[in-house]
Amino acid sequence: MALKTSLKRATLLVVLFGLAILEAGLLEGFLPYEWRHPISQLSARIFPSPRYDPHPDMSWEFELDFRQHPWHRAMEYAVLGVLSLGNAYLIAKVWRAFSRLKTPPPTR
Repeated sequence: MALKTSLKRATLLVVLFGLAILEAGLLEGFLPYEWRHPISQLSARIFPSPRYDPHPDMSWEFELDFRQHPWHRAMEYAVLGVLSLGNAYLIAKVWRAFSRLKTPPPTR
């Protein structure tokens, strides 16, 4: 029984960390363009991966569109807000499930 509980705790902990990383990525979308670019450069330095640039300045193209059409930015923020709230709800549910699992007393 203790193995089953510890396996559940480990699984919930991994899911919790994954959801927290996803939430950080979603919340990064609310930052101004000037802040997002250095953050993505730092993360590329920490987690190097092969570059695939179908359009090297895609984020700048979006920023230009958002500056020309503020309604598009409002829609982006609305979608990001809904996704962030949904993810925060999942984080709360996983946290509650994680805290409900009691660690069994040590056996002698």
